[in-house]
Amino acid sequence: MPLLVVPEARLAIQLARVQVDAEVVGLAARTRIEMEFRNPNDRALEGELQFPLRPGQAVTGFALDIDGALRPAVPVEKAKGRQVFEEVTRTRVDPALLEAAGGNNYKLRVYPLPAGGTRRVVLEISETLMRSDRAGRRVLDYQLPLQFGQSVQRLDAAVRFPGADPAAVKAILGSERVAVQRGADGVAVVTLTRIGYTSGRILQVTVPAAASQSFVSTQTYRDATYFYAELPVALKSQPRPAPANLAIVWDASGSGAARDHARELAVLDGYFSAVESVAVQLLLVRDVAEPVQRFQVTRGDWRSLREQLEKVVYDGATNMGAMAVPDGATQALLFTDGLGNFGGLAMPASGVPLHALSSSISADAVLLRHAAEASGGTLVDLLRVSAPDAVRELRTTRTRLAGLRANGATDLVSAGAYPENGRLVIAGRLTGPAAHVELEVEAPDGTRANHRFIVAGASVPEAAKIPLAAYRWATLKLAALEADRERNRSAIRRLGTRFGLLTAETSLIVLDAVADYARYEIEPPESLRPAYERLIAQKRDRNLNERATHLDRIAARFVSKQAWWDRAFPKDEPPQPKPRPGTPAWGPGAGMATPSAPAPMAMAPRPVPAPAAMPAPSVSARMAAPPTPTAVAAAGPVSASIQLKKWLPDAPYARRLREARVEDMYAVYLDERPSYLSSTAFFLDAADILLERGQTALGLRVLSNLAEMNLENRQILRILAYRLKQAGQVKLALPVLQKVLVLSPDEPQSLRDLGLALAEDGQSQAAVNQLWEVVARPWNNRFPDIELIALGELNAINAGVAAAGQPGLDTSAMDTRLLRNLPLDVRAVLSWDADNTDIDLWVIDPNGERAYYGRQLTYQGGRMSNDFTGGYGPEEFVLRDAKPGIYTVKAEFYGHNQQIVAPATTLMLRLSTGFGTPAQKDENIILRLAGKKEEVTVGTFVVGVKARP
Repeated sequence: MPLLVVPEARLAIQLARVQVDAEVVGLAARTRIEMEFRNPNDRALEGELQFPLRPGQAVTGFALDIDGALRPAVPVEKAKGRQVFEEVTRTRVDPALLEAAGGNNYKLRVYPLPAGGTRRVVLEISETLMRSDRAGRRVLDYQLPLQFGQSVQRLDAAVRFPGADPAAVKAILGSERVAVQRGADGVAVVTLTRIGYTSGRILQVTVPAAASQSFVSTQTYRDATYFYAELPVALKSQPRPAPANLAIVWDASGSGAARDHARELAVLDGYFSAVESVAVQLLLVRDVAEPVQRFQVTRGDWRSLREQLEKVVYDGATNMGAMAVPDGATQALLFTDGLGNFGGLAMPASGVPLHALSSSISADAVLLRHAAEASGGTLVDLLRVSAPDAVRELRTTRTRLAGLRANGATDLVSAGAYPENGRLVIAGRLTGPAAHVELEVEAPDGTRANHRFIVAGASVPEAAKIPLAAYRWATLKLAALEADRERNRSAIRRLGTRFGLLTAETSLIVLDAVADYARYEIEPPESLRPAYERLIAQKRDRNLNERATHLDRIAARFVSKQAWWDRAFPKDEPPQPKPRPGTPAWGPGAGMATPSAPAPMAMAPRPVPAPAAMPAPSVSARMAAPPTPTAVAAAGPVSASIQLKKWLPDAPYARRLREARVEDMYAVYLDERPSYLSSTAFFLDAADILLERGQTALGLRVLSNLAEMNLENRQILRILAYRLKQAGQVKLALPVLQKVLVLSPDEPQSLRDLGLALAEDGQSQAAVNQLWEVVARPWNNRFPDIELIALGELNAINAGVAAAGQPGLDTSAMDTRLLRNLPLDVRAVLSWDADNTDIDLWVIDPNGERAYYGRQLTYQGGRMSNDFTGGYGPEEFVLRDAKPGIYTVKAEFYGHNQQIVAPATTLMLRLSTGFGTPAQKDENIILRLAGKKEEVTVGTFVVGVKARP
């Protein structure tokens, strides 16, 4: 069911027209869906079309209208596609990006939906139809979901069946029979037109299947010839022995609530009625696995177990690594959608037959099938089979494919170990004019037999030469690779790029101009290729020495920072400027403020800084100036403390949680949760309150819901990781940050965040390697100064290892010009979660002087980094030699430039004393700003008098 999500739409986006055209030839079906969206709002918006696909379906293309003409998408590496889409969106041109979002979920991002205008999007979906029995006859079943989540002003659909007798084709829309006609070309066609269509029904069409005979197809694609074959085999089956000890692994995560529990319980009811008596171990898994619960089913009576399952609370993330079959089990049933998002570990292999039961529209069928079949079990899709059929499948062993070999062909793959509807599905790549393929088939009693067939491109009947084989081989190969997705990421990326497939590693993208394709080195559609080749040749000439030139620029900036650090700044009272007529000589009217009552900053349009009566000289000028007579150097270790202002959300749910008794808190949370299922703020606040009151396990469970909220949303995952770190759970934060890096390797924050987490975990070498990438790689100019910030952290980690007497880190690949630790008395670093958002860091020192983007160097030597106006930060304030007194740290929301805007921006602030020394102490705080110009005091440094050496 496609669903268009446009958070910033004041008026709902309208679905003006849907045109569906499909054709079924043999087993292959191709469906083209054209949707026209109308934006009634007075501003351009970004939309995200979300939709799942059924098992066996795949997106093979999409197109977007550019200047009135549809432009086809091209494949691109997934992380690069997202980077390009967002950068191009910032320039207000027309991109569209189609991504896999986990399992069988997909999302299509489109910008812009023009104000008062329309936008056309085309999706192309291919699938191989399955055979089924209907009223004693073998048929192919084609299903077209006409469910769009909103009203459709006009719907037109046409499904063609070349070679089929119209009288034998049956079509039903819900309970309504649809006429089948003979088209002008004599082809059977199902057509329908609806005005103001609101029903969420499925068009189901059946057509007689061919006789039970082998089906073989070949196809040449990009100088390689592929074959696809469906081979009937003699099916044998026998009852599977009843288990003495049955394990039920039950996914109780938040996404588990979307499963069809009625179907699952119906299957268990039938299963226990059949096996009668069995010991059962129940393992509930969310973000962690709960202790195993034990039950005894006697003569089919499983009421106590059923009551336990019916009262399961579905909450928290999905940790597939915790779904290990309990010891002692002889068979296992796994109930999950397979969409893991927490913990970072793969599902453990089962040593006993494990049957995976899926009852969710969104599911990772590839992972579940592999886990089941590798153990001798099977995958049962409860949305496609009845409960009695599912019970029969669980209690039966069947003929299975045990081996696959060929002469004259390579890269052999199968659709699975078990025949589907009496057929084994095989595909491969021919290495000669003919191939001899051998299948080894194992019967339930363990006996094996070999089946052989020959594939020769020239001998395949012309009727079978439909464009099927290459695509089917690619999709089956993809499924085999995705069984171990992490290990096969590069192979998946190559396959997706070669065949234009949407995969976990590749997306499909449409760009507006050929210059955009050349800028990001994405091969365009064929019509733009000549212009692209000319532009790409020019671009490569310009990029030859970019990295070396970049390091020279960083080295020059680091020299300037070292000059600042080497200089002794005055610690007395700053001289009062001569007052201008009508302006106070000192205080708020002069742009200064006391620590207790800082003045609001005059927000002048950027880049002009806010006016101040005592303007600070530029950084370069201050570096070049000789020390003043009153300048003093640091005397010894700083005596400083950090005081954080506690973040207290004032939402009604937060007040309820704070006022509740400890034993009632989780019940209050569950009562409030349905109203806030899409709110990151709710889960953050609830987790904070639970953690503060000692409910650590429940607090982490609630916090882990962020991993469930929006698959592959890097901003939400960053917040989750930061909050896990703040809770002292760095080992849980690491896999989250590793996923963020996979999603956005083009953003230096991804590398920096992971590097700092690795350092916290004691992995110092890996930490400095990540931080060096931040320093050494050229980044988009919307990430100013992040290289110097990461360099300071890298050098501090290196110095800390040396000070602890540990073996030195390997820095041989790093530029020696940049390897110098610059210890600091105080340091504040501010980051945030929203892209294209401008948050300002302010620090007010004991002189009442404010450091911010418009005053980057204070009288006593406080240094503020460059202003971040288009990314996630960080902004950094550093001070080598801190004057005793109070330093107040503030954050202000200046503004945003997003098409999708969250209700609030989450801030992450890290305050450090003794940075880069053995006495370094850090404090982290997470808080939110709700809107433009909102200002918040985050905390203070209280600096004492330094001890004399």
